[in-house]
Amino acid sequence: MKLDIVLADLKGVRVALAFPPPAWVAPGVGDVLLERLRPFFPTLPVMLVSVHRHGVRAHAAFQALALVEGADLAHLPRQTIDLDIPPQAPDVPPPF
Repeated sequence: MKLDIVLADLKGVRVALAFPPPAWVAPGVGDVLLERLRPFFPTLPVMLVSVHRHGVRAHAAFQALALVEGADLAHLPRQTIDLDIPPQAPDVPPPF
């Protein structure tokens, strides 16, 4: 499974944004996807985002809407990751 992702600073917080299909930006299936994404971003909070014409829909284990409110997420440069390929081990261990 491939997903577009962005590492962004939203309101002073560095987060990993993933852009799955809109139906997955919700509790349940979204929580499963968040768990699959965590190994790729071990030191960052991860958020699922769906951009619509009339706003943004977000899901995370924290107050996601408070961070994305007012942000222009549609024009951020995206990268694609493949969740079926395990993430590479970090060069430096996490700071905790």
